[in-house]
Amino acid sequence: MFPRRVGFLLAAIGLLAACGDATADSGGDTAPAVIPVGSLPPTFAPVPAPAPTTATTTTVARTTVPLDATAQVGALVSGNRVIMLGDSVMASTSRRYTNDMCEALVPLGWQVEVDAETGRFIEFGDTVLDARLAAGWDAAVILLGNNFTGDVEFYDRQLSLLVERLAPRPVVLLTVSEFNEARVKVNEVIFGMPARYPNVIVLDWGAVTAANPDLTGADNLHLTNAGREALAAEVAGAMGLSPVQPGKCLPTEFDDDTTGSVEGTTTTAAPPRTTKPTTPASTSSTTAPPTTGATTTSEQSTTSTT
Repeated sequence: MFPRRVGFLLAAIGLLAACGDATADSGGDTAPAVIPVGSLPPTFAPVPAPAPTTATTTTVARTTVPLDATAQVGALVSGNRVIMLGDSVMASTSRRYTNDMCEALVPLGWQVEVDAETGRFIEFGDTVLDARLAAGWDAAVILLGNNFTGDVEFYDRQLSLLVERLAPRPVVLLTVSEFNEARVKVNEVIFGMPARYPNVIVLDWGAVTAANPDLTGADNLHLTNAGREALAAEVAGAMGLSPVQPGKCLPTEFDDDTTGSVEGTTTTAAPPRTTKPTTPASTSSTTAPPTTGATTTSEQSTTSTT
């Protein structure tokens, strides 16, 4: 099991200079959380990342410290239902493949629905929420940055929409493996979310795979068996113990993998329109997200782009 770690995004040097001694006296604001980062060494490791909408670059610094159990999702909610939105990387951990995600989370008391399909873009998350948000969830995990068209502003808008629809539930956002400049831009957007949405926690999967190349295949993206176990373990580290029992691996309506393989390649072409399933619904930061009820069903936004 990969050790669970939590990293903190450091405040920009310019901001610290502006705040001066007053900030130092008061302790300042807590920096965005990035949790956890697997077997990364406990040393400071800055990673350059360009700003998503300008030609200038910034530095997103990553460092690791032990994860406090009070920062885990389980300490922030009163129920145990978690919905997971993803593409082929997450799909490979679902019950129709290795089932690593449920095997990691169910013993912790979580009721887990993995809604992930191959070749899916960020808009897929909105489609899933149209069909499944009303089922009642206490938390969410999102890994939808691997299939990226290059439009940073569009990706930012769509990811923001998902977070807003899920609020005030805690939302764990996973970064992507960084093997080209476009993917660094995706992560720049993800790292910026906690500053805008207090219910967001960033799990730095990109740092995990950078430190452990054996977790991904030849394309540096899709997971090996060890990678699937590691991804599930990292998510389990972010979730922690559920406040209630029992755990359960829930069925999903989203299991269409005809657009690719869980061992395939990343998609850059425009995504096909995703049609919501017609089958019945399943029965079965930076700052800490607020505590939610066990079966919250309301949403802040009902806008859909698909």
